Amino acid sequence: MKTSLLVAAAMLVLPGAVVANEKLVQDKQCMGCHALKEDGAAPSFQKIAKFWKGKGNAEVAMVATIRKGSAATGGPHWNKATMPDQAERPLVSEAEARQMAKWILKQ
Repeated sequence: MKTSLLVAAAMLVLPGAVVANEKLVQDKQCMGCHALKEDGAAPSFQKIAKFWKGKGNAEVAMVATIRKGSAATGGPHWNKATMPDQAERPLVSEAEARQMAKWILKQ
């Protein structure tokens, strides 16, 4: 009985978590340069996910880039485009960056 209740609760919570992650990405103004499927001023989230797929350091590198900009992980990753540091965009906490990285990697 407990197991089925936990599964049911997880099913109710998980869709909300996915929406919350997308909302967080929007709230932090990531969509000003990134889009889900198509490149713009920055690569699409799907392109980023594909690039990082199967790489063990993906989440750590993405969290550093999300929080500190491209300079945190060696400069431009996608041609000449650079991601600014937090002086030019909303602050992102470690927990928020982790949540965003996980959401991006699922695209």
